[in-house]
Amino acid sequence: MVDQGWSFTSRERVVGATTVVELGGEVDILAATALGLRLDEITGTRHPDLVLDVRDVTFIDCCGVSMLCRTRRRTEAKAGRLRLAGVAESPSVLRLLRLTGLLSTFDLCFDAGSDPAFGFAGETGAGPRTDDACPCTRPHTEGPGRPATPDAPTDSAVA
Repeated sequence: MVDQGWSFTSRERVVGATTVVELGGEVDILAATALGLRLDEITGTRHPDLVLDVRDVTFIDCCGVSMLCRTRRRTEAKAGRLRLAGVAESPSVLRLLRLTGLLSTFDLCFDAGSDPAFGFAGETGAGPRTDDACPCTRPHTEGPGRPATPDAPTDSAVA
C-alpha cells in the first residue's frame, strides 16, 4: 500500500471478474468522499462484483457506513454483488454495523468450512453465506479463503 501520511489507504485488484478493494486505517468523511468516487465507478458497471475487505479498518464513522450502504444500493440496482470481507477482524466495523442494525443487510465473506456461530449467531438474518468462497487472497478468521491469482494490484492512498 502507498503511504503518504494519510490516515486511510486502499488497494484495489481484480480477481477473475471480481474487484477486491482492501481498505485500511480510518474510514471517515475524507476517506468516504474520496473512496466513494471510485466505488461509484465500479458500481456503475453492469453486474458489478465487488468485495470490500475491511479487516484493516481501525476506525469507521457514520460517513463510512453511509458509503458502504450507498455502495450496496448501487450494486443491487445494477444486479451485482457486494461482499464485505474481514468484518469479524475489524472491531470498529463490526461494532458500528451491529449498533446500526446493518450487519444483516450485508453479504459477508465466509467459506463453507466456517463456523456459522462465529460471533454473528444472534443477529436476525445475519450469518454466513456459504454459496462460494471469497476471491480475496488474504487469510480469513471466518474460514480459509480459496486462493486466486490476482492481476497486478494498483495501490492508492486516500486522505
